[in-house]
This record gives sequence, C-alpha cells and structure tokens, in this order.
Amino acid sequence: MKLDYEVSEISLEDARPVIQNNNDKEDIFGIDYADEVSHHCYGLFNKTKIVGAVQFVHHQKYKHQRVFHKEHYGCYTDTCEGFYELARLAVEPQDEHNITSWFVSRAIKLLNPKVIVTVAEEDKGGTIYKATNFEYYGLKYDRDYYEPDKPFHVYLKIYDKNIECEWKKT
Repeated sequence: MKLDYEVSEISLEDARPVIQNNNDKEDIFGIDYADEVSHHCYGLFNKTKIVGAVQFVHHQKYKHQRVFHKEHYGCYTDTCEGFYELARLAVEPQDEHNITSWFVSRAIKLLNPKVIVTVAEEDKGGTIYKATNFEYYGLKYDRDYYEPDKPFHVYLKIYDKNIECEWKKT
C-alpha cells in the first residue's frame, strides 16, 4: 500500500548508491561541476528503507544563463530561478502499482519548480514522463556534452503560468 511509502529530501550521498544500482550503473549527474549545478535529491522510502531516488539539478550559468536556459529549457525568465532538470531517476522494483509516477509527483511537489526539463534515451522512450503529464517536444540533439550527435526524447513541464515555451510540441 502507498501508505507504507514516504518521500523526503535526501543528500546527494544517499541518492548516489540507489541511482548507481538501479539506473544502468550511471553516476550522479554533474558531480564534477559543483560550481555550475546545484543538486536537489529526494528519496522514496518503504517504511525505513530507501528504495528510490530522484536527482534534480539547477544549472547556474551566470552571465550565459539566459542563452543557456533558452536552449536547454525552451524558455527563460530574468533570473531563471526555479528551472530544474530531472537528471536521474531510479526506483528498485516494488510490488506497488504506479509507485514511480507517485514518487516523481510527490518529489516535484516538494521541489516546487517553475519549469522541469528531462530527457529519455532514444530506445527508452520516457514512459514515466508521459505518465506524469510532461509534454513531449520530440527528439533533440546536443543534450549530451560527450555525445552531441546522440538523440534524446525531450520532455518539459511548466508550472508557472507566466512562462511560455518557445519549442514546438510534437
């Protein structure tokens, strides 16, 4: 039962093993760019055991922030506060139906963002983002610094009604 689950903020160090063990062995995003990103992690707890983690990052590009945010998020504001990327998500297999979407929704509520962007690899599709009502903006390139020619499915969710996306939905 979902009553056995709880979502709360956790440290990057607590999120790391869950993400590494359940996300194709990928590491935490942006760990080497501490001066360029701030991390916000949330854990999914089944009773007292952590069974899931989600990592959001806020990119701090300073003088290039507006240009970066316009390209990366498809929208921007003067300060770009509240703009996040859902960078990593991992949940251990659970018997509870729809627990991953339940977890993501509650983590987002705790984060209280204006805009969230996320991507899914071309072969994975991003079912979880569809299930949590993200809008789909198609395949885009230049999302991975090391593999700029690799396509990713891009999803965006805008929570601030005063912000409009410049990208076209597909």
